[in-house]
Amino acid sequence: MLYLVTCEGKIGYPMPPEEWLELVLRHMDDILKYKQQGKVVVHGAPVGQQAGYMIWDVDSNKELQTLVTRLPAWPFMEWEIVPLISTEDTIESIKQNLASVRASK
Repeated sequence: MLYLVTCEGKIGYPMPPEEWLELVLRHMDDILKYKQQGKVVVHGAPVGQQAGYMIWDVDSNKELQTLVTRLPAWPFMEWEIVPLISTEDTIESIKQNLASVRASK
């Protein structure tokens, strides 16, 4: 299952800057670990912002919840998780809708 996961830092540093930056480094190391495992398909951060955008490929909502909440920065970020559908499944859905529309004529 694919998910678009976005996170954005809450206002200001939640702790002294050195501690915060160390925590962020641990967070990013975990993201790389998940990327190597194939759990994170792509990760990027917008320039000049305390934010991140990821596409996760996991087996279930529960697995995603478990992995994301283990990230060191989890409690200090605002998170949004959007389930995605693959291009292939989208095409199949459109074909089914088209067939339904044609059949109703």
